[in-house]
Amino acid sequence: MKPLARKHLDEVQYARVIALLGVFAVHSSSTGVVSSDPESFSFLIYNFFNIAGKFGTPVFFFLSSFVLFYTYYPRKLTVGLFGKFYKKRLLYILVPYVVFSAFYFLFKAYFYQIYTDPVQMWHEFLIDIATGKAHSHLYFVFVSVQFYLMFPIILYLFQRFSVIRKYAILIGFIIQWAWVLINAFYLQVPAKGSVALSYFLFYFFGAFLGVYYEKVAAWIGNWRKVWPFIVLIVAGYLYMMYFYVNIYYEIRTNQWTGSTRTVEFAWSTHAFFAAALIFIVAHFMEFWKSSRLKKVVIEIGAVSFGMYLIHPFFLMTLERVITGGTPLIFHSWQLMILFITFFSSWLIVRLFYDFVPSSWIFFGQGNRVWNKPKL
Repeated sequence: MKPLARKHLDEVQYARVIALLGVFAVHSSSTGVVSSDPESFSFLIYNFFNIAGKFGTPVFFFLSSFVLFYTYYPRKLTVGLFGKFYKKRLLYILVPYVVFSAFYFLFKAYFYQIYTDPVQMWHEFLIDIATGKAHSHLYFVFVSVQFYLMFPIILYLFQRFSVIRKYAILIGFIIQWAWVLINAFYLQVPAKGSVALSYFLFYFFGAFLGVYYEKVAAWIGNWRKVWPFIVLIVAGYLYMMYFYVNIYYEIRTNQWTGSTRTVEFAWSTHAFFAAALIFIVAHFMEFWKSSRLKKVVIEIGAVSFGMYLIHPFFLMTLERVITGGTPLIFHSWQLMILFITFFSSWLIVRLFYDFVPSSWIFFGQGNRVWNKPKL
């Protein structure tokens, strides 16, 4: 297989920013959801952002797979290639995961005064770090590591069998739903969301686009001819967003009578349409005339992994320190917490990358912007 000369894609950074906004929408609206009267208009708003933004993490899985297959699919598979692959993941993904697992575990232990026995504390920490439960958002890294372990085999199968490449999306859907149904009726693993099989539709969708990227990019670029299909994707996304948001409104107001499989289908399909639409929108964003705006978006995308890791710290701290009074004050604080958390997360990661030696230990691989080394 001849290696393809594939260009650097700013579109990936654009898509990461949109996914990150989804994550922030979910996490910053959680307090508003539980604190608002279910019959109030504010509850509708909080519920909307809390559920509509749940495409964020699945889209990150999708983008991770896309980048891996875009990068590695054209290459010859060797021991050296995978040696470098795992070295990068160990240093820039697993090390920050361990660091932040310890950080959140100790922070919450102090914050909530959970433990009095050091032996029990150490035991619980080892369990949390082995299961991705040191904090709720760290399951993302835990799931990613599972996929990294499977990646060489999956990549080989994609290179070896054209049928897998061509029907990757369907195969991913079948694998994911086989796992969902087997778990529901037989295994009943409680932490299903921490198992990579729960996201195989997104992993295989990303793999499909990574393999056939040039054809897909040309298809998007020919939007004047394919616009009816793009409209269908937009319509599918809007309908599934409404369907998914409405399901959770009924769940939270004790009106829901459907099954958990329906909820799972709504989440998965909503996120799938979101991934497809975000991928298209990211390519349209490349045609923006404002180079300054592009640089801002690319910068946020470049530090998105670090922002993902650190942002719950600011949310927990601000929500504990800041209390609201009247509804107007409460809602204003919630909006302010969102902006402070977003800006603070970006700033701390950027400062680490620029001024802290070995910043990769905390936030993975990053570039300098303000403190570039002198040539």
